[in-house]
Parts: sequence; C-alpha cells; structure tokens
Amino acid sequence: MEVVLDEWIGIRCQERMFNISSEAELLSVLEKLDASRHTLANLSTGGSYLMVAGGNGKYVVTGEENDVLFNLTVETPPSPLVKLNAGGQYGLFEAKYIIHREHAFRCAVEYFKSGHIPAADPDFNWEAID
Repeated sequence: MEVVLDEWIGIRCQERMFNISSEAELLSVLEKLDASRHTLANLSTGGSYLMVAGGNGKYVVTGEENDVLFNLTVETPPSPLVKLNAGGQYGLFEAKYIIHREHAFRCAVEYFKSGHIPAADPDFNWEAID
C-alpha cells in the first residue's frame, strides 16, 4: 500500500512516499504525525484513499471510496470547535470529528488489511456523503 506523508518546513511542504507492506511499517509512519512538521498521512489503494490528519492525540480521519466521502466520527456532547493542524493548515473542527490516536490508528490498520474503508465495521461510526 502506498502512504504519502507531508513534511512542513516553514511554509514549504515536501511529500515522502512509503510503500507499506506491514502493520508495523504503517504505524511507524502514523507515529510521525505531530500536528506541526507532519500533519497528514494519505493511504491509497488506487481505488480509494483514507487520510489521517493531525497529531498529538487528536486526529481527523476521512476518505473516499466508490464516489462516497467518509468522515469518521465519535459520539460527543456539543462543545466548542477544536483547532487542529491538518494538512498544514489550522482548521476548526466539531468535536465529533476529533478522533483519539488509538481509534484513528486502528481505523488505518483496518483499511490497510482490507484495502477498503471499514464502513461496515461496527467499531467505527462513519458520516457518509454521496
């Protein structure tokens, strides 16, 4: 599986490409996400993609498959917007889109193992936009 990781130095971004063949390699790349220098990992199988953005325990997970956009969500009471650096830019996200590290990384591992967004997996709550 191909994974592209951004690397920000000031206002300049370079992308590093990894050919991932194991869960350990995938987790090693995801561990680099720090919401500063590395803010986005894009996993791709060719027919779909899954992006994990952010870092330091707060992530946004989104993807596309079969022309349907997916946003991973968590149930949370209404709260103020959360500021997060995703893809090199700060944005304000509803708390329902802020995914903790373990859940975000587990979702990425499931995508790696199946080659598909785990939309039918009951452990993940998806908002689908078609």
